[in-house]
Amino acid sequence: MTRRLAALALSALFLISGVSCNGKKPAQTTAPSSYRDYLGEYAYDLPALCMVWEPVEGETDENGNPAYGLQYREIKDLNKLLASTDVKFLLYFHSSVYGDNVGITALVEEIAERLNGRLVVISLDAGEFNDLVGKYQITMLPEFVLYGYGIEAKTFGTADRGSWTMQEVVDWLAENGYSLNGG
Repeated sequence: MTRRLAALALSALFLISGVSCNGKKPAQTTAPSSYRDYLGEYAYDLPALCMVWEPVEGETDENGNPAYGLQYREIKDLNKLLASTDVKFLLYFHSSVYGDNVGITALVEEIAERLNGRLVVISLDAGEFNDLVGKYQITMLPEFVLYGYGIEAKTFGTADRGSWTMQEVVDWLAENGYSLNGG
């Protein structure tokens, strides 16, 4: 009986200390990082911004619960953000040189709000990200790219469509599994 107890105690000690039978510690595994780890402060004038639906600091609803709203956050490391495995992204390429005279950004904000929890919208000034513009073969703006770790990127295809409406963007999102109606 004493030997059994000693063996159990020794086994427990090995398990607790992390030592395996070959004398080496097992490989350290870490959970994949969250996309939020790569977001910074509130910002509205940077070439890369993340549209995030989150509590608005200092604001509450009529019941005293935190009020939510769309916030723009700085992106500290775009490459690491895009390598996050916990979300899929809608990359919204636009130009800061030309104004948004048709209200596309407001509609993209609505997409960010309605798809919150399923898709994260990243706003990118195409003039600052030539590498991504080339990678996704973007020849006309604005452009939209669905992207996620481990899946093939899908481009809306602004240049191929000629003229289009935001409803066509919404339909394209739905065709790719991101319906604004919750499907």
